Amino acid sequence: MIKCSLAMIVSIILIDLGFDEKRVKANSKFDYNSKEFQSIINQLDMQGHADHDISTCSIKKVYYEEVIEALNQGQSEKEILQSYIAEYGQAALRTPAADGSGIIAWITPALGFLLGAVIVGFGIKKLTNKNGDKEAVPFDCVEMTETEKEIVEITFEEERRKHF
Repeated sequence: MIKCSLAMIVSIILIDLGFDEKRVKANSKFDYNSKEFQSIINQLDMQGHADHDISTCSIKKVYYEEVIEALNQGQSEKEILQSYIAEYGQAALRTPAADGSGIIAWITPALGFLLGAVIVGFGIKKLTNKNGDKEAVPFDCVEMTETEKEIVEITFEEERRKHF
């Protein structure tokens, strides 16, 4: 009995010493519903096919199979994402990085919007100032001869009859 207990304790110790967490993780099977898989897939752009349906998109199927295979080989989320970034650059991810050139990708749309708003604002201001500079000259202030006044009155009267 003591020999059996001792043998069991020794075997447990040997098993524990030989226990490699990464190897056990590699032997576990990941699928499309696993949390690690979903975390990686949600970060990848898949060459613009991330929003396509997996049943009809062959490129998305390839990405899914590659990520599952990498997870089953024991690669971590960071390693998998770095391999895609190394192959495709920052375009491999759905969102740009928060450092370096990724900052430009985050700031450019806001700057473009602000620049457009400023240009439109100055355009509107210029148009309103152009119309505001023209002052209406009262008809009475214009020096006209009697003949010109009669011609204007006759013309106004004719136009008024046409329209009213």
